[in-house]
Amino acid sequence: MDAATRNLIDQEYAHLKTLYFNSAYFGPSPIRAKETITKAMNRELDPSFYAYDDWMSISEKLRVKFAELIQVSPDMITHSTSSSDVINIIANGFVFESGDRVAAINKDYPSNILPWMLAQRHGKFTFDMIDLGSEVVPTPEWLERNLKPQTKIFNMSYVTFDTGKKMDLVSIGKFLKSKDILFVVDATQALGGMEITTEELSYIDVLTVSSYKWMLGPYGHAFAYFSQKAQDSIYHLNANWILSPNSKQVYNLLDYTTETLPGARQYDRGQAANLLCSGCLEGSLSFLQEIGLSNIRKYNAEIRDYFLANYPKKKYNLVTPLDHMGNIVCMKSVSGDSIALEKEFKERNIDVSVRQGNIRLSFHVFNTKSQVEELIKGMDI
Repeated sequence: MDAATRNLIDQEYAHLKTLYFNSAYFGPSPIRAKETITKAMNRELDPSFYAYDDWMSISEKLRVKFAELIQVSPDMITHSTSSSDVINIIANGFVFESGDRVAAINKDYPSNILPWMLAQRHGKFTFDMIDLGSEVVPTPEWLERNLKPQTKIFNMSYVTFDTGKKMDLVSIGKFLKSKDILFVVDATQALGGMEITTEELSYIDVLTVSSYKWMLGPYGHAFAYFSQKAQDSIYHLNANWILSPNSKQVYNLLDYTTETLPGARQYDRGQAANLLCSGCLEGSLSFLQEIGLSNIRKYNAEIRDYFLANYPKKKYNLVTPLDHMGNIVCMKSVSGDSIALEKEFKERNIDVSVRQGNIRLSFHVFNTKSQVEELIKGMDI
């Protein structure tokens, strides 16, 4: 990373006073988001003569920015409130036939489990939670052995929240495509800290990402990508006047129609042009675009690898497999209690998480080598 880019990042995060290795929990927004939120707040305080078209165009501008980030058409992007809500859209809107099944990995994040558990009560499909068993990550061979013949959808996290394991989207996606199984990927613990490549996305039917973690945006928002195949297979069941083409003209609102705006806009959350939420998103997206996701991935890998080369190995067991690693590193203390260790870190101004008994460290672009060195010192206690 060149000096000018590093200086820009340092300026954007000069406000962050902790040693923050916790983006897997909540990603801190860049300081530019304060300016965009303030502008939005001023509009909230005084909406006088705020043109309807200008207000309603906010969500479309953000849709375009996110589409540019993952290099797809804006017609394939929707605004939602969370990854869970995106999965709910699929679970309740997919056209199932008698005997159809949906599969996910047992112990995956609840967003990828609970919507299917609830929706299967309607009797339209059977939900299979599959144990990995002795496998480290799912592979095409594992899928071949474990997916039932009538499986129509497979849902998984790109990077797991509790172990940091990064999945091979291409090999899994190729297998699922060969079986005509819809591939649903939750990239919440990946996108923003790394990119989704064009090849990876070509095998994904629905990609969802909550904006408040590695995307450095606000809580209460998520983006999702719906392929054309997914759009052809999934109905949006919630009526919302803002999704109507008539919403473009405030004078035509009583010309009722269930027709929707084109593409994945049909799945949009209500009130997507929320000013304060959009203000934060505007700041975070512009920051990610300016730095570049591939540059962020490379930098994050550098500081992660520096940590891995230097942490006190006699005191910690590495949980995250080296050959399946993203930006999250999970460890267990050999002799200490993880919760007590989290408290010790807090006293040293080091912010980390504990998940399922694992110490979870998140390495993002605002972290520096000197901060990693302080983290290592804090672990050697």
